[in-house]
Amino acid sequence: MRIPIAMAVLLGTAAAALFAGFEIEHRRVFPHELLSKIDMRLSSTVLAPILPTPEIAARYPTQLVSLAVDSGHVPTGIRKQEMRGGGITSFGRDILVLPFDGKVYAASSSADIRVTRIQAPSNHIAEFLALADDPRFADYSFEAEVPRYNDLKYFRSARGHGLLASYTEYDPERLCYTNTLARLDFPAEATSVDEIEADAARWRIVHRTRPCLALKKKYAALEGSMAGGRLAFEAPSTVYMTSGDFHYDGMRSDGPGISQDPQAEYGKVLAIDIETGESRIVSSGHRNAQGLVRTPDGRLFNVEHGPRGGDELNLVRPGANFGWPLESYGTTYSNTRIPGSLSFGRHDHFDPPAFAWVPSVGISGLTVVSGFHPAWDGDLLASSLKDRSLYRIRLADGRPVYSERIEIRRQIRAVHQHVDGRLVLWTDDQDLIFLTAQALSNLDDKIAKYVHSSRLSGPVASRLESVVQQCAQCHSFEPGDNAKAPNLARIFGHRIASTSYDGYSNSLKHKSGRWTRETLSEFLDDPKAFAPGTSMPKQTIRDPETRDALVSFLQHLSMAF
Repeated sequence: MRIPIAMAVLLGTAAAALFAGFEIEHRRVFPHELLSKIDMRLSSTVLAPILPTPEIAARYPTQLVSLAVDSGHVPTGIRKQEMRGGGITSFGRDILVLPFDGKVYAASSSADIRVTRIQAPSNHIAEFLALADDPRFADYSFEAEVPRYNDLKYFRSARGHGLLASYTEYDPERLCYTNTLARLDFPAEATSVDEIEADAARWRIVHRTRPCLALKKKYAALEGSMAGGRLAFEAPSTVYMTSGDFHYDGMRSDGPGISQDPQAEYGKVLAIDIETGESRIVSSGHRNAQGLVRTPDGRLFNVEHGPRGGDELNLVRPGANFGWPLESYGTTYSNTRIPGSLSFGRHDHFDPPAFAWVPSVGISGLTVVSGFHPAWDGDLLASSLKDRSLYRIRLADGRPVYSERIEIRRQIRAVHQHVDGRLVLWTDDQDLIFLTAQALSNLDDKIAKYVHSSRLSGPVASRLESVVQQCAQCHSFEPGDNAKAPNLARIFGHRIASTSYDGYSNSLKHKSGRWTRETLSEFLDDPKAFAPGTSMPKQTIRDPETRDALVSFLQHLSMAF
């Protein structure tokens, strides 16, 4: 077969561009610096867009349970993208939250969110931001990224109890920064956060990562979003902390990637004794680990951001090296090979992840589920930023066997299980979302109860049951479940094409009005005549009695809520 000249030229140009991009990235020749700058902008704009924030749903359907929602807003006043982060933990009956503003908030429910009298330790952000006006640092950027508070963890040891806070700390005297772990001891008899008052000076520094990192000229002087800083406690006195590479990776910095430096406590998972401050490196080759959890059987899992593709779930073991930046399932943000990598899109030389997300989802928090619902107990639950979803990860013999995506439509910074069994999400919109498990409704029971109450004749009842089960092959009857098709639980009386389902045909999108007895009957009689181009199958319900029974059933479902 002959290829037209224009097509051949186009294919040749594309192949040459692809090869040139590979060579430029691999050999780091001109215009590598220019492409790197474009790469940086892509990662901070295209890959992390600020999208309109939808309403928080009343419930979220999943494969095995329905998640009932109670949500409330933490009044921090934070709006800027760079001023995100933070962590959540449990103490007594309350969830405690440490956001960007350095105040600790408490919440037992959406109706009880309050600021406590605890102030976090100082990360010296004011001194850091003042560098923007210092002529010595005219070539540095202090706008895109700033120090953040990264996590908060309640602990109880043989010597007492209290809070641990991890944060990125700027050192004004040495002009450098660290990931810092600080400790606040509670009175032995304290059972509520309302009993405690502490200013920033009350915290005691447990550990500062080594070495203290110099400010960078490339991209941003300090990249707070790349800090990691997630905590997991193990009695009697060990806290595990993830420490990100702050983009000291040979791309947004000069020199080799710090994650492979055995003397540097960055791109690592650390074990720190909170009594002595002694630290050791548990595993290396990490990029930006945003979630960390110990399972009841003592295993340690983390989740971490890849670049473009290659978000990872890792089983952390002493001495493990997960390869960053020499190996990743991802690419650069400009979709080229990672400079200096030993493989392309593979994990052939280092410890592979237990599971990876390609493309990236912006994986963030991680918890293990216990006592929430029998169908979920023992599963890992990870949250995401870019994808605005939860991922329920089923483990078998210590390895993931499947991952269920649960769309939340919020950038979720952290996921945590409260002491009372509720799951709690902390979002970048400064919302707390409390989740409780409810059994999925049984469609057979719904049909049976409706048939009994409406006293349908046997033949019509049989036909109705058959038609509803056909509908259920594509449509969910759980409110909010619009993944495969619009849910039918509350369709009656609602505007046409008004659910979150994103596959409506143009004709349905442009239909005005609501789903009434008349419009539903017309649609079910001949979907393609009602809305040309609809993806509804050709099957029609020609029998008026059956069609009327189905419409009445849908009306009954909507009125039942």
